[in-house]
Amino acid sequence: MRPENEWFKPEQLTSYFYVFEAVALVPVLVVAGVLAATGLLFEIPQVVVLLAGAVVVAAFGFLTWWIRAFYRTADYRLTDDEIEYRRGVFFRQKTTIPYNRITNVATAQGPIQRFVGAGQVGVHTAGYGGQMGAELTIDGIADYEEVKDQIVAKVRGRPAAATESGEVGDLEPGVGRAASEREVGGATPTGRDAESDAMLDELRRIRELLEQGRTA
Repeated sequence: MRPENEWFKPEQLTSYFYVFEAVALVPVLVVAGVLAATGLLFEIPQVVVLLAGAVVVAAFGFLTWWIRAFYRTADYRLTDDEIEYRRGVFFRQKTTIPYNRITNVATAQGPIQRFVGAGQVGVHTAGYGGQMGAELTIDGIADYEEVKDQIVAKVRGRPAAATESGEVGDLEPGVGRAASEREVGGATPTGRDAESDAMLDELRRIRELLEQGRTA
């Protein structure tokens, strides 16, 4: 369990990114090896080869630096009321998610994450602009299942927050809407409903008079 009100880092995030970088480097090395084995590499102008090599080295060198820099800026904190996340190498950002807006908490672990012994926790909220996926993902942590349980325990028993559409966020989607529909179904008619009934009665009387005129 993560200490409350204390910032913590995703300990396995750098390992996960470095393995991912190594996997991305494999195709580049394979292509270079095939070109060298077939002799095509030596037929390419040396300037082009040096330029391509410099681009590859610069790209992976920058990615290696960025992974470490991003890790230094990434922090999470679980407070009594919300989840906080701050990050950003060039532009600092901070995300705050109150527990009463959370509708679902899910965990996932891909092959690379499993290799480094890490996983991720996806936090979904009500009314997240109609977008797919989680609003916040806590990635690169070894105790992802425990963190999920810790967040769920915070969410349960809290009053749900209403969204912009008027629906109520809940760990069981649809509960708030169903309750609203039951309340509307058992409510007394409003002034607009009474006015509609009066208009229907008037139309019925007009129809009866027209039918009497045709039969006369």
